Amino acid sequence: MDWLFIMKPADTVADGVSSGKDRMLELAGTEPRREWCLSRWRRMAPGDRLWIYFAAPVREIAAVAEIEDKPYEVTGSPRRPWRFTATLNPAATRRLHRDPVPLHALSNRHPQGVTRVKDSDLELLLKHAGL
Repeated sequence: MDWLFIMKPADTVADGVSSGKDRMLELAGTEPRREWCLSRWRRMAPGDRLWIYFAAPVREIAAVAEIEDKPYEVTGSPRRPWRFTATLNPAATRRLHRDPVPLHALSNRHPQGVTRVKDSDLELLLKHAGL
């Protein structure tokens, strides 16, 4: 299954740095295995893909990761109580960084939270990522 994960580049990730697409490209090459957070449980499974959509101002998908485990609940984090591990695909993320998929090219032009990628959009994402 393929999932769309929304990141706001103005926010910071766990290591205290920007979550923008340039930083995600850097992490794909240096520390691709990451822990990701969710506000709600999702039916994710190992082997699913996580397409990373960078919200305002860029509004494009420019990274992809493979999910390694099912989401698990953690205590002490009421806003994002679910975690999972996914590894950024360095080659596909480099390709998407150079040739991102703009939001206006997708059928879901108003993504909310973490959602499934529509079948009609998957071919375009795979092509841009070289997968």
